[in-house]
Amino acid sequence: MAYRIGPEDKEVILKFGGGVHSRPSEEDIDPRECHEGENFELDLQNFHFRRRKPFELLGQVPNSSEIRGFVSLKKPSDNSVSMLVQAEDTVYEWGGTSFTSVGTVAATAKLRGRITHNWWLDEKVIITDINLADVVMEWDGTTLSDITFTDEDSNPFGTFKSKYCVIQGERALFGNVVSSSATPHMIVASKVSEFENITVANKPSSALGEDDPFYILTPDLRDINGMVAAFDTVAVSSKDGQFYKVIGASAKDIQPAPMFPDSFASGDESVTYVGNDIFYGRPGRIESVTANDKYGDVENNDLTVGISDQVEGYVDWQLEYNQRSQKVYCYSEDTEEMWVYYKPLHGSDVSPWSKMTTTQSVNMNPTAMMRCYDPVDGLEYIYFGDSSGNVYRMESDTADSDGNTNAIKVVRKSALIRLPLNTEAFSITGWVKYRKPSIDVTLKLGFEFQGHHIYTHEIEQTLYAPTNLNYFSGGKYFADGNYFGSAIGKIGQEEIGVPGQSTEFQIKATIESKEAFSISEIGLRFTISS
Repeated sequence: MAYRIGPEDKEVILKFGGGVHSRPSEEDIDPRECHEGENFELDLQNFHFRRRKPFELLGQVPNSSEIRGFVSLKKPSDNSVSMLVQAEDTVYEWGGTSFTSVGTVAATAKLRGRITHNWWLDEKVIITDINLADVVMEWDGTTLSDITFTDEDSNPFGTFKSKYCVIQGERALFGNVVSSSATPHMIVASKVSEFENITVANKPSSALGEDDPFYILTPDLRDINGMVAAFDTVAVSSKDGQFYKVIGASAKDIQPAPMFPDSFASGDESVTYVGNDIFYGRPGRIESVTANDKYGDVENNDLTVGISDQVEGYVDWQLEYNQRSQKVYCYSEDTEEMWVYYKPLHGSDVSPWSKMTTTQSVNMNPTAMMRCYDPVDGLEYIYFGDSSGNVYRMESDTADSDGNTNAIKVVRKSALIRLPLNTEAFSITGWVKYRKPSIDVTLKLGFEFQGHHIYTHEIEQTLYAPTNLNYFSGGKYFADGNYFGSAIGKIGQEEIGVPGQSTEFQIKATIESKEAFSISEIGLRFTISS
């Protein structure tokens, strides 16, 4: 026998803190996650709905040509930092305010002088070329020059190109190299403490001295497409192949050993070390090397399992990790979005993914992207460029908009809110609780009713700035732009009304603004009845 339920008063409070979780049905995700969304910030301890930080346009190189590479050097003697930017055939030094030409390279080169390429013994950075159009170079903070390599007998080595470089065990290890011919499956290891002394003639053997240079080959003879130093070893990826680790103590016994078969890393810059793991991109997903190394190829080791429907067509990944902010930036060629993995949420109960989009001309499809030390404050940031010679920096604390011009559109669409049994909600009212912004911000709320009545109702609610701003000492600002005694940042609350009724619904929150905001909750009160 069926019994009527209600009328009965209920409430739903929408909290945040989780990222995009789009693969499951919207009714099966954590209420703190969103089924679709973009441009929001995630934090292990702050669960407010907030805008991500904008990226800042630093400037345009003088030749207005495509940005193709970056170089970063920090000298241990005085902690001084310098940074180079390659714009086609010209390399500029970026000093924080202007660009100064320091040399020329092949126009098709893609220079990479990574933080991990810094050779602290000589206070230089080793520069490789992902495109193998130019030779291996060095930058000492003053001069950009080709490295003069010698062989094991100290004779001139000749032309030497390399896609990758790893410094480990007092050696420089170069991967995917060109000497007299292209040997993309070769790793060349320098003499201990002498990165210029190399060989392509000697494999590790008992006949070599412990500190001698040597070379090894990938066991599957496939092209090397990634090398990182991690866990006291060097992990090497082969194109559409597998991962190996370099094991051994010296030139007498070093050899590659299997690490993870059939990894199928895709892209020249799809492998990155993230402090406690190695992440890599393969067609349609991003995975963890250490998890696969221990447990094999299972879906639970797929970091993108919750957003697999969003990235299933992605290939040729590029991944860059900001160690300071603990975010991994991931994008695929010819897309107009970038996925950000918030590592502090790794292994938590909610999705660690947020999607970056922009209306700025770069379209989140950089021509080059790399982490570097900033020449002004010395901190680590992600830098990227576009085809017009513009250089950008992620996560700006000074810019109020993307590229200093474009407002950021922030979206979160909630999980499906279901009512008990076969009841319907009506007489819906609610509230938005937020921190007071410095100027008014417009929040658009779309209520997508489903079940018995399928329709969408949209309302706009202003998140008001304080109406009475108190000034300190005759109209002057106190403490560098913060109003003394004002209500900015204090918790405010606005009431909302929602017409209609239905058995279940989702809430889509959208804000497009140059102003930062912070919403702690969206709540609804309603009556249910069958």
